[in-house]
Amino acid sequence: MPLKKAPEPKGYELYGPEPTLPDFPHSEWAARLDKVQRLMREGAIDLLMLWSEPNVRYFTGFTSMHWRLPSMQPLVALIPAVGAPLVIAPQLFRWTVEAQSWVRDIRCQGGDIDEHDEQVVRDLPREVAATVREMGHGKACIALEKGPEGGMYIPRPLNDIQMLMEELPEARFVDGARVIWRCRQIKSPLEIERLTKAADIHAQAVSDVVEQYRPGMTEVDVGKIFICSAYQNGAETVLTGSIRCGSQKEGVFDVKHAFDGLAIDRGYQLGLDLGVCYKGYWADICRVLSVGPMTEKFREYSEQLIRAFDAMTGAVKPGMTVGELHRIVYEAGGVDAPGEMLGHGIGLDMHEPPVIMAHSDVVLEPGMTFSVEPMIFRGLRCQGGEGIFHIEDMIVITEAGFVPVHGFSRDVLQVAHPFQ
Repeated sequence: MPLKKAPEPKGYELYGPEPTLPDFPHSEWAARLDKVQRLMREGAIDLLMLWSEPNVRYFTGFTSMHWRLPSMQPLVALIPAVGAPLVIAPQLFRWTVEAQSWVRDIRCQGGDIDEHDEQVVRDLPREVAATVREMGHGKACIALEKGPEGGMYIPRPLNDIQMLMEELPEARFVDGARVIWRCRQIKSPLEIERLTKAADIHAQAVSDVVEQYRPGMTEVDVGKIFICSAYQNGAETVLTGSIRCGSQKEGVFDVKHAFDGLAIDRGYQLGLDLGVCYKGYWADICRVLSVGPMTEKFREYSEQLIRAFDAMTGAVKPGMTVGELHRIVYEAGGVDAPGEMLGHGIGLDMHEPPVIMAHSDVVLEPGMTFSVEPMIFRGLRCQGGEGIFHIEDMIVITEAGFVPVHGFSRDVLQVAHPFQ
């Protein structure tokens, strides 16, 4: 089935010739396109093909709730090393693309046949391949979302991707992860502004938990406070991935709070390791709070973690490696948590490369953003230990060093209404 183009000579149906609801300004999009095309030419890549939500959003500005439903592919973006990009979408999303994206060559599936029809969905790889040949890249070097960096992948059934490759037998398919991450790792001022706003929303949500907590509440109660606060203050998405209380859950990570109603009791620690997304960009921040009475050991370890984070001040600069950043935090904090990971990149994905590990030789550059999360492990309390202590805040690498993006106040170590 041939793809439908917008009527000529305008080239759009409803929203145009420029998007009326763009995810970011034209200058931002133009800078991203210019950089990726330059990197493609340097790497002898003729065409970059994008299927995944964060990469499509980054390079086109298109967003959709349908990414979470595998019954339909919301958009495929084709970016040539020279010239204007084009996108392929179901007819259902044409107006959405026109309203959001600066890309104006929009090809659409469907039309007389519902886009949810199984045959329409299965025909997409053939239509993408036909469009690639029409662009003159049937024998080209095509970069896909694959490669060792960041676990990048194409979110479609394997048979779809196999069909795509079979339809382009003379093309050469290569890893595109390196080119994509070289763009996405270096954040623009607009991206940093969104990260910072996400951190502010996160901080307010934790503050509301601290103020509204009452003895006898459960993890579900705490989760409701956090979620309501975050959405009321502008969050796009809230990920309540880890609310931990009580020694029986101390070693259980990233289990949603709604799976149980564990009561938060006297002597417990309340761990809040949660994610907040604002306009596509994540804040991944952690605080561990005492619910009372607070012990001297709890205060001691909490302050030790703050010193580990602050040890980066004056020491971390662009040009050094991520491994050196790891060493600074590790040595200052006496960190001895299981595993050596002390943080990770952050942006459109909550976890992005590079991971902060001792062996990493990735060089820090201005615009890189990280969540730094030192931990201290003193044995599980259910086995007689003192517990797991954790703090996580974000940083932005600058020309002079780095700027912290703090979440909730680090001076507050206990809920406002503790057990006495």
